[in-house]
Amino acid sequence: MEESVSTNKMLRTEEVKDRISDLPDSLLLHILSFLPAKEAVATSLLSKRWRPLWPYLPTLDLRRQDFERLTFFQKFADNMLKFADLKSVKKFVLWFGSDKPCEYVRPRTISKWINVVIGYKIEYLELHLKPYNGDYELPSGIFTSNSVKVLNLSTGSFWWTSGVTVGTLSHVNLPLLEALHLENVKFLDFRSLGMLLSSCPLLKHLVVKILHLASYCPLDIGRLKHLVTAEVPQSLLPLEVLSNAAFLCFRWHNFSQINPDIPTFHNLIRLEFEYYSHDWKTILKYLQSCPKLEILVIDQFACSESLEPTIIDVPQCVSSTLKEFHLGSYRGKNCEFELARFIMKNALVLRIISVSRDFCSRVTWKNKILKKISSCPMSSVNCRLLLK
Repeated sequence: MEESVSTNKMLRTEEVKDRISDLPDSLLLHILSFLPAKEAVATSLLSKRWRPLWPYLPTLDLRRQDFERLTFFQKFADNMLKFADLKSVKKFVLWFGSDKPCEYVRPRTISKWINVVIGYKIEYLELHLKPYNGDYELPSGIFTSNSVKVLNLSTGSFWWTSGVTVGTLSHVNLPLLEALHLENVKFLDFRSLGMLLSSCPLLKHLVVKILHLASYCPLDIGRLKHLVTAEVPQSLLPLEVLSNAAFLCFRWHNFSQINPDIPTFHNLIRLEFEYYSHDWKTILKYLQSCPKLEILVIDQFACSESLEPTIIDVPQCVSSTLKEFHLGSYRGKNCEFELARFIMKNALVLRIISVSRDFCSRVTWKNKILKKISSCPMSSVNCRLLLK
């Protein structure tokens, strides 16, 4: 009896294996594309069926952290790029960086890897680099690839330490680029950033996390007509450039440095401020310029004045479309309380209002200030108040 049960289990296991092996190459390669390159290559040891697949991987995901020693990683990367059919590669991801400051890869080695793949018409390029012993300047060929649709460049370092840099660009050609993500990438010539952004006519998604742009004037690059989402420093671009977006996130907001003219954001559904530090009139002007706004997020509200009691005109979006309001780092200041009360009083279709305290606040103080908010009347009968 036990032998019969064991035999049945073996047959079922074999049947599952046969089903997987019978899948077409295209589907197996699609499955392997979700694995780091080291694991994808290791599947060649499973059986003869899997052995010839890895050279035709559509994704090459090279990660330093998957290897015990740096020399092993370098040799693997060299061999991968030598023996893989790079015409099949659509996505290239390179993770290089560790907590070992003694590790060093020559910049020309990293550039060689990058230049090899961008020469084969890849569509997705993602580089997470954390170099040591000085800055690493990206090869200019990255910015003249007429096949790349997604470009993600980031460094684990802060901008004032060693990291990834972009030199002076003489030419940019990214006609198909739809998504651009720049995180702590230093531009040696600020005009090169303007050239980059203005050379992406199909750009839909933009993320720029650069901490040292405050001293620069906004880049006038023309309108990004296809833009859907943007997460940028406030001082980076004129607001008119972003006016087609449906999602906007402004980092470290300081309106004293910008032109207060605010265009109408006809498509904007979600608006976020990482930090807001100006007057009530400007925040109301923003809301008046977003007729379809449904979600408003302010991580820290540091208004310089109190709400004027004479304000009568409630922005259209507040009374008719706003469904969620999130206020973070709440410290109990009058400006913060007045903002929350204004939204609660006038948002007729509001579903959620969440208020989270500043992380330094005491629990007893938190209970006191949040109790004050919870006593404010709400016009929306379906609204939930979440206090964190």
